[in-house]
Amino acid sequence: MPVDETKNWTDLTVSAFAALGRGRTNDAARLWLQAAAVVDEATSTASIIAASHSNAGIAHLILENRREADVDFREADERWSEVIESVATLDIPMTGSSSFHFRLATKVPQLLIEAGRRRYRHIAEAAQAITRFNRLFVDADNLASGLVDREARELASTLGEILGSASAEVCLLTMTSERADDATIFSHYNSKIADFAHRQPALASALSADCAAFEKAVALTALLGPRAFSAIERQKENAETRFENSNVTRT
Repeated sequence: MPVDETKNWTDLTVSAFAALGRGRTNDAARLWLQAAAVVDEATSTASIIAASHSNAGIAHLILENRREADVDFREADERWSEVIESVATLDIPMTGSSSFHFRLATKVPQLLIEAGRRRYRHIAEAAQAITRFNRLFVDADNLASGLVDREARELASTLGEILGSASAEVCLLTMTSERADDATIFSHYNSKIADFAHRQPALASALSADCAAFEKAVALTALLGPRAFSAIERQKENAETRFENSNVTRT
């Protein structure tokens, strides 16, 4: 993937998270769709393509285009499967934070390579699980039946082991509507990009180009938590109410 294209995609995607963090849901949707538009699927890495389709799926949900959302989520799911399969041949750089790691890399390089590939497979599986969870919102019956909340609990357990129990994703999955207002719910997307900004310089300097793109794609795959989805729906209802009230006032 060309460097300029990667930077454009990253900047637009991060801006989308920032917009959602401020509760500007329609702006976030438009930015995610703009990010998807700059990705050239002929030259981009599968992980970036997967993340882009997954985020575009959320954008379409926000804009109430459920059919388009389903198409993007399906495509993202297929791409994540390709990514997971490709981990078996992923080039893992032999770097370490200490002389012990350096000596270990020279003595048993394959051991460290396989350990690295296991990690990448796990985080790719986490990203695919996020995409599959997001897709549940396409069908309103999944909310009414309680399926979304059940899957949220299971996914929170899985992501807690891979991303950490304090990650933005786990917080979005476990928070309850009684404990948070909309601003607090959306603020977790700000935490997400703050963590991304903190980690990216170190990751980019220590990893190969393929690994850096992999990490970036997973880190920038958005999760639509149940409470976040409810907050987005409330925004739409409030906007409709204001529009109706303004029409009544004019008449």
